[in-house]
Amino acid sequence: MRKLLNKPWFAAVLALAAIVAVATAFFPGGGKFKIRGLGASPDASDSGVATQGEHVSVWAMVQKIQVPANLRDPFAIKAKPAEIVEKAPEPDVVDTVHLSALWMQDGRTLALINEHIYEDGDKIGHLKMESATQDGVWLSHWKGRDFVKLGGDFTLNTPAKKLAQALGSL
Repeated sequence: MRKLLNKPWFAAVLALAAIVAVATAFFPGGGKFKIRGLGASPDASDSGVATQGEHVSVWAMVQKIQVPANLRDPFAIKAKPAEIVEKAPEPDVVDTVHLSALWMQDGRTLALINEHIYEDGDKIGHLKMESATQDGVWLSHWKGRDFVKLGGDFTLNTPAKKLAQALGSL
């Protein structure tokens, strides 16, 4: 293409084509510019078929072009799909334990946890008191085991998904 643009005859043809295109755009209806050999016969005017020897303006030919109605516009803004609203996640379950006292009574070791009395094997929310010693208690839960010293606190955060699995296995 670069070699053709360097040739004067090709550049002259392109310039002439540009002048004709601009002139037909500025004159309403294409006025004096007619294409020879293309014309509509009286009986073929509806079909858009031109016969030899008649003149048809360029503007008349452009107006006869029919654009299909279902043509997709490549520059149209695409509609975004409706956002799916997710329901709010269930809150995590938090179990907090405070060990206040330990004592022996009738051969059993009892513990005062959260102002309630518990013994080995009792459940405290999602925790289970496994055993008690003089220094504290062992608590078991879904993560494993933890030791709570006398006067100490322990907090277990159970995610909602893990809670659903634990309840499903019961």
